[in-house]
Amino acid sequence: MNCISKERKSCITELNKMALPLIAGSITSILMGIIDQAFIGHISLEAYAGVGLVYSCINSLVGVLGAFSIVFNICGSNLKGRNDLKGISEEFSLLLILCGGIGFGLFILFNIFCNPILHKGFGLTGKTLQEASEYLRIFSFSIPLNLVIFLYSSVFKIFKKTNHIFATTLFINILGVCLDYILIYGKLGLPAFGAKGAALGSILSLIVYLGIYSYTARHLVQIDLRIPQILKKIKDKIRFSIPFLAQEFMEDILFVVGLNMIVARIGTVELSAYNLILQIISIIQMPMFGYSTATVSLVSEAFGNGSHKKAKQIKNTATLLSLSCFALMFLVLINCDSYIITFISDEAEVVSLAQFCLPAALLAQIFNYGLNIEKSALQSINESRYTLHVTFTINMIILCLCGVLIKNLLMLYVLLGIGYAAVYLILYQRSRRRLNADLR
Repeated sequence: MNCISKERKSCITELNKMALPLIAGSITSILMGIIDQAFIGHISLEAYAGVGLVYSCINSLVGVLGAFSIVFNICGSNLKGRNDLKGISEEFSLLLILCGGIGFGLFILFNIFCNPILHKGFGLTGKTLQEASEYLRIFSFSIPLNLVIFLYSSVFKIFKKTNHIFATTLFINILGVCLDYILIYGKLGLPAFGAKGAALGSILSLIVYLGIYSYTARHLVQIDLRIPQILKKIKDKIRFSIPFLAQEFMEDILFVVGLNMIVARIGTVELSAYNLILQIISIIQMPMFGYSTATVSLVSEAFGNGSHKKAKQIKNTATLLSLSCFALMFLVLINCDSYIITFISDEAEVVSLAQFCLPAALLAQIFNYGLNIEKSALQSINESRYTLHVTFTINMIILCLCGVLIKNLLMLYVLLGIGYAAVYLILYQRSRRRLNADLR
């Protein structure tokens, strides 16, 4: 009994050591992002609209391509479980070439076809097109920078040094806000760059970010471009990454855009309330993403060294810890809902609808928490294609049902909760069978 207690305590310590700095880093990023958006909002309506569009689209694209860092986290943690440090450096080098090549390629394409993309693709014209174009030409350089930063971030996750991630993220977020303020409004004797200043501030802070990460991680991984059969290995890595890229595309772009289109058809008030609730949901999801990331690293490592019992215990403990955080945050948000909602919006109809739907929207996240932990565990044990098939099928069914049945916002959250529950139960059964079979 004492042995089990020690094992569980060890799992809790490992998970919290990894997850809590990631959660804290996410909180600072969201807060600084709100301040950043406020700076741009004071330039002009056109700048706010154009920059907001480019910013969200580039971040969505980076989010999908960030799947390469998940692949590295899984493969690297697995290699660490086998004590293959040279293999980790090789994996890092391969993905560095891949991410750098894709990132710089997109940067060049966006600079060449900047105006056609924004004008013909998004219908921007006049001052809005000008502001968006100037911002995109500079901000598109964030694609290669962020992809490489994500890889270095995975290095710290693999070696369980997420405190470095929190400290660096906090410093860079503060630096980014200061640079944006100086460059947007022309402080310290510099000219006012407006929207271009926001892009320049972001790029400069990302360069510093990458510099700190590469220096801090220099003893953990070594870049080696003299890898035998490098092109074949890159091709194999792309093939292995496809399910992860498809998963991110489906969840972060296809499903999100589909839901927005459905809600927009209901009405303007409903769309406003939906977007407001999304901001609150992003807060309550922080522990979910923190513990999911920790699960990926720890389950991959345990699976790599053959400790399948520990992999199962990590997954179960991560679910309990994340749901404990959810319960605490749920109580806080529900008791402070009127203050939070009215802080974001003062439109009476929007506030009333958001308050009415918020409990259902938040409760649906219980199953979302569970499915994200199960998905992370399954991806860590080479079940990425299975998780993609299940989540894609259920999400498309839910999307179709929403399109046909949705008459109000509350019904949307009920259907989303049912979808999350269905995916969770299927993934839970799969992970239980896989891990129990491996134990036998």
